[in-house]
Formats: sequence, structure tokens, C-alpha cells
Amino acid sequence: MPARRQLTMRQIKQMLRLAHDGVSSREIGRTLGVARSTVQDNLARATAAGLTWPLGPGVSDAVLEQRLFARAGVCVSACNFDPLRRGIGVQF
Repeated sequence: MPARRQLTMRQIKQMLRLAHDGVSSREIGRTLGVARSTVQDNLARATAAGLTWPLGPGVSDAVLEQRLFARAGVCVSACNFDPLRRGIGVQF
């Protein structure tokens, strides 16, 4: 099995734009150099996340990544907060 590589946000945005323009998943995959199934999976994620092209002005790369790849029930930022690591003293 080939190694998985992550798509860049630029590739994902181009994928959304091409799909909006009516380009087939096969052709999008050929253009981006990824498998057709990768295109279909990412377009399904975008649909499930309610993302359409053009993206709104408030959709940065970080927001796009969070909406596409965040797992339900998994805390991304606040759960990783460690006050001791941040230099904030906590007494127990």
C-alpha cells in the first residue's frame, strides 16, 4: 500500500473550485495528482461540513481544516491545554 500524504489546503481549495465548475472527480484527481477516491472522500467531507465554493470570507485555512477533518466528540484545542506546560502555576 502506498504511503499516505496529506493534501495541502491549496489542493483542497482547488478541488472544491474544480468540482464547483463541473469537473469530474477523475479529472480533478488527474489534475492534482491524487486518486479519484481521495477526491471523492474530500468532496464528501466538504458536503458533510456544509462547505461550498466559493468559500466565505471567514473561512481561513485553519477553519477549513478544522471543519473538514475534526472528528465528532474530539476536543481539539481546549482539551490539550496544560497549565503546567504553559508556565501557569497550579497548586494541588
